[in-house]
Amino acid sequence: MQLLFPKEEEIMYAIWEIGHPCVLSEILNTYPELKRNTVAKVLVILQNKGYLRVDSIVKTRTRTGKAYAPAVEKRAYDEQKKIMKDLVESSSVKKGVLAYLSALVDTRGNDDETKEMIGQMEDMIQQYRESMESGGD
Repeated sequence: MQLLFPKEEEIMYAIWEIGHPCVLSEILNTYPELKRNTVAKVLVILQNKGYLRVDSIVKTRTRTGKAYAPAVEKRAYDEQKKIMKDLVESSSVKKGVLAYLSALVDTRGNDDETKEMIGQMEDMIQQYRESMESGGD
C-alpha cells in the first residue's frame, strides 16, 4: 500500500467518513469546499492506486455515474501511515527498522502469517549470528 498525497488523502478520508459507496456529487455535497474537477481526477487516481473500487453505476437526478467504495480500510491505512512515520522520523536507520518491524508484528495480530514472519526473522537472525561467529564469511 502506498501512502497518499495530501489531496488524495483528504478525499479518501471524506469517502471513509461518508461510510457507504458514493458518487462524485455526494462527495461534493458533503464537502462543498472540494472542487469537482479535482475530486473527479483524484477518484481515478485512487482507483488506479487500489484504494477505491467501483461498487455500482448510479443514476442521480442529473447524471449517471460510478459509485465508489473503499478498497482499503481506514484503520489499515492509518496503521501503515503510522509505521512509515515512525520509520522516517527515527533517530537512526537501525532504530527505525526495529520500530517498523515491531509495529508490523503488532498490527498483524497473532495469526499464522505473523507466526511465519516471526519464524523467518528468527532464521535470519540466526544466520547473521552464525556468520558473525565464523568471521563474517
